[in-house]
Amino acid sequence: VANCPVLWKSQLQPSKTALSTMEAEITALAHCCRELFPIIDMVKTLGKIYGLEEQLAQMNISIHEDNAGALLLASTLPPQFTPRFKWYHIETIWFREEIVKRGILLKKICTTEQLGDIFTKGLSKVVFQNLRKKLMGF
Repeated sequence: VANCPVLWKSQLQPSKTALSTMEAEITALAHCCRELFPIIDMVKTLGKIYGLEEQLAQMNISIHEDNAGALLLASTLPPQFTPRFKWYHIETIWFREEIVKRGILLKKICTTEQLGDIFTKGLSKVVFQNLRKKLMGF
């Protein structure tokens, strides 16, 4: 909202150890969608209660992803399977369908521009200051 994050959450992925970075990113994307979809539904419900027209209550939602494999798998419906992708089908089908249905844009973002890294990775001072400036304005 107003170029500011609405929700930020960082936690260990429960009950599963990722065997690849793509698997970790897909799991994180699934968790992101589980948090995001109820917020979307709540905003639409509030729009109806307060009589906002559908065009005025239009939301432009984007999810930033820096892993090319996760981005390809998440944005392809029906999925174009490779031997590795088949394993993720069950975990990802629900949110891939919802992303398409809700018109959510999945954006490729360069790893150096990924704002979430400021919270989860040990960064050099220059990269940290760059991300902090983008996130907080100073």
